[in-house]
Amino acid sequence: MKKLSLLLLCIAVAVCASAGVNLRGNAYRPLEKPSHAATMKAPSHVDIITEQPEGTVVTYQREGEFMYVSLYGYFSEAQTGRVKVVYADDGKTVYIKDPLCYGEGVGAWVYGQLSDDGTTISVPLGQYVSYNEEYSYGLVLAWGSTMAVDLGEGFYWVEFFADESVTEVTYAVDPASGTISLLGSEGNASNPEPYCYEATGLAGIWDDDASVATVEWGSTWSVLSDAVPAVPANPEVTDFFDCGSEEGYTRLDFNINLVDVDGNPLDPDCLTYSIFTDDDQLFTFDYATYGPNNGFDTDMTEIPYGYSGYDFYLRRVYFYRTNVGDNPFFNWRIGIQLNYTVDGISNKSEIVYFNVYPHSAINEVGNDKTVTGVRYYNAAGQQMAQPNGLTIQVTTYSDGTTATTKVIK
Repeated sequence: MKKLSLLLLCIAVAVCASAGVNLRGNAYRPLEKPSHAATMKAPSHVDIITEQPEGTVVTYQREGEFMYVSLYGYFSEAQTGRVKVVYADDGKTVYIKDPLCYGEGVGAWVYGQLSDDGTTISVPLGQYVSYNEEYSYGLVLAWGSTMAVDLGEGFYWVEFFADESVTEVTYAVDPASGTISLLGSEGNASNPEPYCYEATGLAGIWDDDASVATVEWGSTWSVLSDAVPAVPANPEVTDFFDCGSEEGYTRLDFNINLVDVDGNPLDPDCLTYSIFTDDDQLFTFDYATYGPNNGFDTDMTEIPYGYSGYDFYLRRVYFYRTNVGDNPFFNWRIGIQLNYTVDGISNKSEIVYFNVYPHSAINEVGNDKTVTGVRYYNAAGQQMAQPNGLTIQVTTYSDGTTATTKVIK
């Protein structure tokens, strides 16, 4: 499960992307370390700060853009969600939780230094935000530029150039508003296709081969008040894979946008998710099966956002179940629901399902639930007027629920 399963790389970026993810073709990175890549050697062990340090906590809303890259493609989106900063009592040390937008929920803290006049924060690069002890590699902060080139016919080339002369990043702090802004970054992800664009900014790169995972630019953090009860926006199910073996490793890929139904940022510490199958049957991750490998000591039906373990990743979860045999995992569909709890008040998103197998119940919509719209998307997440080839069909019902199905026309 190396790379494609570690922490923040676990989003469904396979060819069958959801409509909400703007996946760009078959972008890939070189398997060998390029000559211009950062020269680094993976250590045998890394200590990452996971407990909140002592000091004054301030919560900010993220803005800006980021680009995510994997072996299967890339996409760029606006930054969303919240970031927490702890100002230590010494008046100099600053700790930032999940500095990379795409890694929000991982729970790693990095340190920095506040200038004497309080107008800048300097964060040393090379700090780890995730690490795999088994394979001795991890994701570190770096600075560099990425370039995406349209090669035609749905293929793209994505390259990353690490700037080893930059040893720290600097954020400007506005004395009046408290807004924090990343200095020196730039990029444009809104050019029409076909295109070639470049972006420069804070990156997360793998230390074993210096390949890029994510790059952020235009990052701006605005002070937010404490979290309040809200209804989370619906998640997206992007793919399901059945291993076809009783040994398990069936997986579900999903995407969670850290905003409520009105577009306001959510606090990931207050967010959990639950898995459902078929007729809204809640799935239980029982301790006997999942606990020993994943560090929990009781049955779980609500998984904290960002919870990591042997089978749980930021945007992927594995199951020791299959639809092969006499005791199938489910008969027709699998889905996910978000739970957002603040001050003892819980609000839930709708259950968003992914229709894996045909089922008559899909077409047997009652009088109180009718189809209000059908949208079609190709494998790159682009909307189409009609199905053509491998197509993702998204059906919306009168009660606001949606169902996603793979079809081939």
